[in-house]
Amino acid sequence: MPKRLDPDEILKQIVKLSSGRHKIYLGVAPGTGKTFRMLEEALDLKNKGVDIVIGYIEMQNRPENHNLINSFPAIPRKKFTINDKDFYDMDLDAIIERRPATIIVDELAHNNISGSRNQKRYQDIQDLLKEGISVLSTLNIHQLDGIAPIVEKSFGIKINETVPDWVLNQAEEVVLIDISIDELYNRLHSKQIYTGEQLKHALNNFFKRSNLNLLRDLALNFLAERVDIEVVTEKLKAKIKDRILVAASPEESSINLINHASEIAKAIHGDLDIVCFLKDNVNQDLLNKIRETCKLKNGNLFLIKDIRKSVADELIHLINLNRITQVITGYEKKQKFGNIFHKSIALEVLNKTNDLDLLILKTNNNDESLSESTQNKSTQATYPTGKQGNFKFGKLKIYIGMAPGVGKTYKMLQDGRELQKQGINVLLGVIDTHGRTETAKLMDGLPVLQPKLIEHKGKYLPEFDLEGAILTKPEYILVDELAHTNAPRSINNKRYQDVQYLLRAGINVLSTVNIQHIESLNDTVEQVTGIKVRETVPDWVISHASEIVLIDLSPEALQERLKAGKIYTIDKIEQALTHFFQRKNLIALRELSLREVAESVEHELYPKEKKVKILSFVDINPDTLKLVRKSARIANRLQGELIVMHILKNTKAYSEEKKLAIIELEQLIVEIGGDFRLVEGRNIIEEMKKAEEKVKPHYIIVGEPKHNTTFPFLQGAVTKHILKNISDSHIWIVSEFQSELEE
Repeated sequence: MPKRLDPDEILKQIVKLSSGRHKIYLGVAPGTGKTFRMLEEALDLKNKGVDIVIGYIEMQNRPENHNLINSFPAIPRKKFTINDKDFYDMDLDAIIERRPATIIVDELAHNNISGSRNQKRYQDIQDLLKEGISVLSTLNIHQLDGIAPIVEKSFGIKINETVPDWVLNQAEEVVLIDISIDELYNRLHSKQIYTGEQLKHALNNFFKRSNLNLLRDLALNFLAERVDIEVVTEKLKAKIKDRILVAASPEESSINLINHASEIAKAIHGDLDIVCFLKDNVNQDLLNKIRETCKLKNGNLFLIKDIRKSVADELIHLINLNRITQVITGYEKKQKFGNIFHKSIALEVLNKTNDLDLLILKTNNNDESLSESTQNKSTQATYPTGKQGNFKFGKLKIYIGMAPGVGKTYKMLQDGRELQKQGINVLLGVIDTHGRTETAKLMDGLPVLQPKLIEHKGKYLPEFDLEGAILTKPEYILVDELAHTNAPRSINNKRYQDVQYLLRAGINVLSTVNIQHIESLNDTVEQVTGIKVRETVPDWVISHASEIVLIDLSPEALQERLKAGKIYTIDKIEQALTHFFQRKNLIALRELSLREVAESVEHELYPKEKKVKILSFVDINPDTLKLVRKSARIANRLQGELIVMHILKNTKAYSEEKKLAIIELEQLIVEIGGDFRLVEGRNIIEEMKKAEEKVKPHYIIVGEPKHNTTFPFLQGAVTKHILKNISDSHIWIVSEFQSELEE
């Protein structure tokens, strides 16, 4: 028998069906290209037969916008006369009377002229949506009510035009128009945004580099938070956003524990929860101090007194309820097992959960906090000059996307054409249009480097001609598909290695990569999609890029492109939609790409004055490479120095297979920018103690075997030995991954 629908639910569905759709193009700052992108996509809708008109466009000094504006019919603006002066604004009534399918409305935060039906333009748009008219509109991140106070405090300026956060939250689509600060500065200096005194004032105030970096960071993280809500709503097992749970007790040491956990949460943009198990006759002054600390650090405090289950079960309940990715607890060496480690509670939690890390902070040492000891408090970013001695290296600009088809190559070619307009020598090194007509058109008029034919098994394979590119020596070269594996007998195995040669030759490079190809994210992508990505790019290549730009697109828009045959041929579309291009996969990959670029921005905003040292101990087993990639991810996010160590018990007993595995391990560690060390010794714990004394790491990373069905009483034994013998370092226990496809 079919389920009877609730009348309220039916009403909600009718209202939603009769309402227009709202798509917002969110910009980092004025001049980022929001209006241009909006008009480009509007033109695509028009070409599909959609009745689309212009309601209001801000007429700036941007020729490329004017060409697109002329492609649309426009509803004349309404005249308002105030004190014998004429003013013109959007004519809401005329639009409703005309009833187009979609209306283009620039400047969502605009304050309407006195005498208008509504005070704010976003209120006009709400009226249009209720009338069943879909709206395309634009907004800058600083114009959001929740962001404006941060900007006002940081910049020392007043934001006069704002929009409530709920307007963005209710929009069907929000797409970020990201831009590198260097590109935005080029637009400013070429007077595409402001001219004369206006430009001078902008550069000295709103458009300071540190201000723009902060705006970019706010925009990336704001949208990432919105996408994370979709990840949770879709009930994905994958946890892209980190959520930290601090297991505390009503003791003075918990204050330091919460402070340290807060710094880690800040570095990885994670949520912070604190659970405190109360004893009888708890010290109220101390408890109040813990409350104040949690409030100061933006942590959510849970107080548990009457434990109905075991402590482990209470923790597991909170972990599952809040999608926790990491538990942080304290450990004092003078205690036998530490308060939370009584009866191996933490290890029991680790064993009964999936995709959970455990960080054990030594609470009886005087370790400085991350921010005090290593973080540059200045908000002014530092920028590499690209020079060493008298030699000038080329600069690398990378366009990152969540998946194929988002428009990375298209945007790269647009930028290449813009450089050529400025009189710069640009060369197309290798471009893969994937049969997309719009992309191929952008190649017209740009010089193309002919591919090099490499003979392999009786066939000639076209490849990027590295030698030809260096001999041609352009100022800029466009090299698509950074993660590409070259044909056998090429100079280098991978295309990113070719790019390194170009940079050393002083040639600037524009290149593209998808988020799933970044090495340290390889296992996370497999967990999300169930697909193992074979071609990867080392993290250090990404982190050393001069510019990184996110090409953002909503999952719905990307699926539409796929269905239209703009990504793969018709015979591959259905398989793509049911595998990699599932909506839930795209949502998770989108959040991952937003957070990855946000972290690169934050590393510019807040560079470390002193590198934290991270020492990872690895064995040789099927999960070794996963542990190394996870260690690299932790090191990257903390801007730390990674050292990976393998302790050999007896080299003579090693099989050829294990020796080859060690060579593969070393290659991976070098690729991710780590330092690999082999140590021989029969007593592993003793060698770990020696390594700690020599390296003096802030964190030691180990992988705890999760399942030991033969000897279950040995589970956690390695960690217990480390806790007893390691004196000063914090211990990071990395968990196993569970695929999103596993039940």
